[in-house]
Order: sequence, then C-alpha cells, then structure tokens
Amino acid sequence: MNIIAGITAPVDLNRPVITIGTFDGLHLGHQSIFDTMKQHAMEQDAETAVITFNPHPRLVLGHQVYLLNTQMEKRALLAESGIHHMIEIPFTREFARHTANEFIEMIARNIKPRLVVIGFDHGFGQGRSGNISHFYHNAQKFDFAIKHVDELVVDGQKVSSSAIRWLLQEGQAQQASRLLGRRYEITGQVVRGNQIGRLIGYPTANLYIDDPNKLIPAMGVYASKVYFKNRIFNGMTNIGMRPTINAYKLTIETNIFDFDEDIYYESLTIQLVKRIRNEKKFGNLDLLKTQLKHDSIEAAGILSSTD
Repeated sequence: MNIIAGITAPVDLNRPVITIGTFDGLHLGHQSIFDTMKQHAMEQDAETAVITFNPHPRLVLGHQVYLLNTQMEKRALLAESGIHHMIEIPFTREFARHTANEFIEMIARNIKPRLVVIGFDHGFGQGRSGNISHFYHNAQKFDFAIKHVDELVVDGQKVSSSAIRWLLQEGQAQQASRLLGRRYEITGQVVRGNQIGRLIGYPTANLYIDDPNKLIPAMGVYASKVYFKNRIFNGMTNIGMRPTINAYKLTIETNIFDFDEDIYYESLTIQLVKRIRNEKKFGNLDLLKTQLKHDSIEAAGILSSTD
C-alpha cells in the first residue's frame, strides 16, 4: 500500500475510487465500505484510496477519545485490507476550518475521484456539518459518482467505533471482536516489573504502551493470544492496579503459557479473547497464587477451542 501525505497538491491516481473518514478500528462496517470500493475498482480497472486524518480530529479539537488503533496499526490494517493508497491528511485546527464544500473541492481538484463511497453516518468539514447530501450536490460539478453503504448490524448490534469502545470498556472482549472482525490487540514493549509474578510461579511480560490515546479495556483477567516474533502462544493477561501488592498503577501484564525466554525490551502483541474475571485484592500471595492457577486452567480451556 502506498501512503500519501496530504491533499493540497494534485495526486496522480488511476480512476480513483475513494472513501473518507477516521476509520478508527477498521471494523466490519469499515470493511464493508472497502469491499464495495474494491469491487468497483476491479470492475473499472481503477485504484482504491482511503482518505483519513492524523492525528484524530477529536484530539486536535480538544476532545478526549481513546482510540482502537494507533496510526501505525491503522496503516498495517489498511494494507492487509488490500487498499491501494492511504492518503493521510495532517489534521490541524486550521484545516478544521474548511467548510464541507471547500473540503470536497480540495479532494475533487487534487484527487479527481471517479467514485466516492460513503458510509451511512459520515460527517466532515467544519463542525462535521457536511454529509452525503454535500457529495450529491457536488457530484455533477466535479464529475464523480456516489455510492452509499448502509449501516451494518452484527448479532443485533449496530457496528460502530463508539459501540466497540463501549464494549471493551465493559470488558466484553468477545462481542467487541465480533464487531471488529478480529480480536482486539494491544502492542507494547516488554519492560521490567517488580518480579512478584515470577516469585509465585507466574512470571509476566509487562507491556509499556507508548500511545496515551490507545484504548485500554476494562480491568480484569483475560484469556489471551500472544504474538512474539511470528510465533503464537496462549496466555492470560491481567489489566489492572495489582491491589494485592498495593501497586495501584495501571499495568498490562501477561503470563505466557509454556514460555521461558528473556524478552525484555522486545515488542509483544496480545489479543484479548475473553474476560475471565474482575481484578480482586487477595489477603496474601498464596491466595493470589491459588487464584492464578484456577485462572490459567480456565484460560487454557477457552483458548483450546480458538485458533
């Protein structure tokens, strides 16, 4: 996939089929838009291009939002989706002042799209005042067609980034995975902890997440898949404050089953499969160790039936 910075200058693309949005999560709803684009592009011998923003507009405009993907994760997922081009617009307060029609004109003159594929709730331009009607209004003027993609519903639930965020914040990792089309991932660098896990027979890889806007799901213990250097392991991940040892600092630590390697300062990715329980405070380390044994058995049972 080719990554293009900005749309303030002409970009030479072949009969581009485009879409526009933040695409946080690249969930099944987004994938349905991409599938529509790719189908039309194949029929017309054209190229696909996703126009998105970096940083996320809400962050620039002073709103707090925890994101399902870092920008690097978004790039990787888009590449896996088979999109030809990702056009990243550097989002600033100045750029946010463009009206909906000004934004469309900028795209039309510099990208020259043949088809614009739009999701059901797409908003853009100053104050998100633009909608699909603005594209229809400008279509003849700039010689592009419009394709509207309907809202996607999975398991009776509307698929959206905000719905997935809510599910993860409630610890519903399985349902979030159904809307994402894959398990929720967290990637970080393995850093040294206080070695309590190793002391009680459950050593953990403690992850440092360098993006403060990455969404961290609800605290608790999760059955998890662990990806390290093209290898996959089973494990259990605790997200929490470790109250038993009075740590009270949010950590993400994973006990990797059947694994004994020094991986400090290496990159590790965990996929959350299912939340097993809430985080608890135990009276002593022996009680914690007993609970961790039960957790590991339950996690292994869950993971034995998953890929």
